Amino acid sequence: MKLTFTKSTLESVVNDSLCSVSDKNTIPVVEGIRFRTEKGDVCSLTTYDLEKGFRAEVGCEVEEPGNFVINAQKLNRIIKYMPDEYITIEVNENFVAEITGGRSKFELHALDGKTFPSLPELDGEKGFTVNAGILRKMINQVFFAISTTDQRPVLCGAYFIIENGRLNIVACDGNRLAVRKKSCEIINNNKDNTELELKFIVPGRTLAQLVKLMDDDSDVRIKLGRKHVIFKMDGKTFFSRLIDGEYIDYDRVIPKNAGIKVVTDRMSIISSLERASLVTEDKNVGQTKSYVKCEFEGNLLKVSSNSITGSVYDEIPIEKTGDDLTIAFNCRYLLEALRAADGDRLSLMFVNPLVSVIIEKEENDTEGEAGAQKQASAEEDGEPDESYLYMVCPVKMKD
Repeated sequence: MKLTFTKSTLESVVNDSLCSVSDKNTIPVVEGIRFRTEKGDVCSLTTYDLEKGFRAEVGCEVEEPGNFVINAQKLNRIIKYMPDEYITIEVNENFVAEITGGRSKFELHALDGKTFPSLPELDGEKGFTVNAGILRKMINQVFFAISTTDQRPVLCGAYFIIENGRLNIVACDGNRLAVRKKSCEIINNNKDNTELELKFIVPGRTLAQLVKLMDDDSDVRIKLGRKHVIFKMDGKTFFSRLIDGEYIDYDRVIPKNAGIKVVTDRMSIISSLERASLVTEDKNVGQTKSYVKCEFEGNLLKVSSNSITGSVYDEIPIEKTGDDLTIAFNCRYLLEALRAADGDRLSLMFVNPLVSVIIEKEENDTEGEAGAQKQASAEEDGEPDESYLYMVCPVKMKD
């Protein structure tokens, strides 16, 4: 095999392909990129770690066709420091890959492409197309709540619900719940022309890579196979195994009788908690991280925390209806939910110190006079509407 690429093109695709390269597998072939000439002056680059995979077709000069696998991480580092505009990859019959650019030359051991694992069928009967920028924003706003443990596999992914022109994404790790909803243009790609109603769970590790691959100004075409989800965008195909199982009934755990409502400026409470985190997140060997105590009294929120190394106290103005309340949280958990929210003003709903707080955008949050007019205009014109809900469990305070 002998192929010549422009450096910029090869560097971009190889960098993207790292999204599905295994670094914890005993099978050397899944640590590599498969280069296989398809037709004419086109080469297919594929990576697959047996859970998720990436494939892209790249234009190049094909002097000798072939099918070989080259270690992805090593190749990526070599390409990065190559001096020339063009890079040639040549693999001989002894499986030695020679990578040249200008006067620089590297040699790497290659593997036979026939040993590369078989890919799942990259097609499906059902699917849809949505704007990549919208999808990326929604994933980022729930990602913090995806579990990173394997005790309950369904919680290690985000739950997608597509119906009635609405895209909903849900994540829950047992301590936090994030629900993001948006009405937007969703193109139905079902092959049988049936109504678009889909529910599936995508692993968190997959979504972490997907947001890096998407271009906000383009669309992403999503197809569902029997066990896999396929994302197609800008000549690239990214696919992943779905998480099998039934997602939790998240709506059932949302408190419905919250009698205490607090309205506050989002950045003010974030800044206050960030100051508190300097104490609560203090990492001392053998010491448990402390909680942040929130006292809602009258029109003030009093934020405080004590740890073995120090203490913090802060106050911010609020608007409160209902009784006074003292409640405590893991500071990082609460901060991540507040950062994922948007808008200038937030509504915090409480039942008592033992029940999770509900965080939503304040109904009267106008984001200024122009924001109110824009929202009213959007509703009149039938433009996409959106909402979010975050829930954070409290922690028990020491007496």
